[in-house]
Amino acid sequence: MTGPVTVFLTEAFMPLSREIGRFGGMYRAEAEAMFSMEFVQAAVARKVCLATETDYGAVLYLAHKGRRMIGLTSSFQSRAENLENAVCSRDAYRNIVEAGHSVETVERHRRASIVYTRAGQRVLALAQARGFNRTVIRRNYSNWIESGEYGELHLYSYLSPTETMEFGMLMLHSKNPNALAIDPAKFVLYSLTPWPAAPRPTASGADTSPRAELA
Repeated sequence: MTGPVTVFLTEAFMPLSREIGRFGGMYRAEAEAMFSMEFVQAAVARKVCLATETDYGAVLYLAHKGRRMIGLTSSFQSRAENLENAVCSRDAYRNIVEAGHSVETVERHRRASIVYTRAGQRVLALAQARGFNRTVIRRNYSNWIESGEYGELHLYSYLSPTETMEFGMLMLHSKNPNALAIDPAKFVLYSLTPWPAAPRPTASGADTSPRAELA
């Protein structure tokens, strides 16, 4: 004997659509933990959202119906790289909020970033799943930190702690004598664990420079 079948009204998918729409992607496992597996299956079946496999797990993104529900009219490229960066940004945001910091703005389009305050400093946080290009980061540091617009530049990625530290050392100790010097007091790296592969320990600073913080 089968049990009753639950039918969801379209409006019921609004909270899920908003969650996915905040950063453009959400791990399916996280959505199922937040809303239930049955609910997410119904959302996919109704084409409110779609799922794509990435190297970090299945990621949901909004289909046309879901985008219309939350007032989005622009298109979204559902390439795996874009979705990986979207969920990395979502994990970075969670890490920042759980650490008790006050988020000022979240920018997804012109410059994907999170601006927040830590210890009285305005921080520009960038998130990219597979890490960053050193030239681009040095240019960002010049434009946003050297200019004084932000006090610190924080980088979040899914690189391992070892890879994160190696990247930081290359940034601080460039072989190019003409490269812009990076102040380690204004440059913080975070190695994130993709949700929900492992428990999320509290972020903690390393004693060496650059500071690599695990989350």
